[in-house]
Amino acid sequence: MAEKVHRAVAVVGVGAVLPDAPNAEVYWENLKAGRYSINEVPADRWDPALYYDPDPKAPDKTYSTIGGWIQEVDFSPLEWRMPIPPKVSDAMDPTQKWSIAASREALLDYGYPDRPLDADRTAVVLGNAMAGEMHYLTALRAYYPEYATELANAPTFAALNPDVRNTILDELLSGVRRRFPHITEDTMPGELGNIIAGRVANLYNFHGPNFIVDAACASALAAVDAAIEGLEQGDYDAVLTGGIDANMGVPSFIKFCKIGALSATGTRPYHAGADGFVMGEGAAVLLLKRLADAERDGDRIYAVIRGLGGSSDGKGKGITAPNPVGQEFAIARAWSNAGLVPNSATYVEGHGTSTRVGDVVEAESLARVFADLELRPGSIALGSVKSNIGHLKSAAGAAGMLKAVMSLDEKLLAPSLGGAETNPNIDFTRSPLYVNKELR
Repeated sequence: MAEKVHRAVAVVGVGAVLPDAPNAEVYWENLKAGRYSINEVPADRWDPALYYDPDPKAPDKTYSTIGGWIQEVDFSPLEWRMPIPPKVSDAMDPTQKWSIAASREALLDYGYPDRPLDADRTAVVLGNAMAGEMHYLTALRAYYPEYATELANAPTFAALNPDVRNTILDELLSGVRRRFPHITEDTMPGELGNIIAGRVANLYNFHGPNFIVDAACASALAAVDAAIEGLEQGDYDAVLTGGIDANMGVPSFIKFCKIGALSATGTRPYHAGADGFVMGEGAAVLLLKRLADAERDGDRIYAVIRGLGGSSDGKGKGITAPNPVGQEFAIARAWSNAGLVPNSATYVEGHGTSTRVGDVVEAESLARVFADLELRPGSIALGSVKSNIGHLKSAAGAAGMLKAVMSLDEKLLAPSLGGAETNPNIDFTRSPLYVNKELR
């Protein structure tokens, strides 16, 4: 086990753009205060009058209109002296903007450029799935001929005077072009997923690898895993890693509702009444260095990552159904990789989606990993930041990891929200876990 200690990695800078939190400091203050950042869909996103129906079976409708929304973000490239002209900025998906803002904060937090980093040996590895919303909007514009063809084939439309038909088609084309973004030479670079990491490397002239990792809701943690592997192998000496997700358009709501995954009432991980997850959006970025290098350089160290573990569920009841066997493998492998025994744990930041099945399976999987260690019931705190900001999909792991990092830095456990009664289907009376409900 001892030989694995050299793999320890230090978190030396943090940055974030999260619901009710334009930066990492505000995010942590919100968590300590127990702030609940779930709200109705803002008026500038999409109109519930067009898409909402309380009936889960209503076709092409969403029964949920709540989420953890980004409503305040500091993105000022010209003020920051970044070479991003306004026309380029206008064509950029929010994922790219938040990636830049959060990465800039993490670098400034580290002290860069006054505290040096070797640009030739600095990498950018970020978690993301689905790229964002901008490519959907430009696609809607490009598909205008399909709408016009459907309209032309409608019998009532075909019966109209030819001049009237042409006028209607002209008005429809004008409306589509007015409603959806222009497609220009800046559009494709502004909406591609891989450029979420590429923008950061480009702006800071970093020559280490840059790429995104898609592992669905595990994307951010898979990115951290890949980032740390590169540090361990000596491929680079510093890496910006974490996750970004901005998929809060109505298509995401409708599709998740069709599998019954969303809650219409709120997010309450590990608590009674959990009836689905609430979507959120945002970015969290960590600057990592090998621990030995960080100590040598006198860096401010927030926390140390000692081990990682991953797994797949293999066969299960369905492609979206959680399998406890896979979860136990991941947890046990992380402790083994760290060279530590799980009985040293004092806190677990869980996935905690607030779904009926997911929370129970996760809590039971954790309890089984700790089962043979003779831990007293209620000795390890459990929480989920999804109780505050919702489920950030591909950025979820980054938000949770940032919470854990800040907890270790300040030696404080932030409260996990959800109500007075814990989930009655989880046996907390015998488990070493307890849901931490207050700042301690």
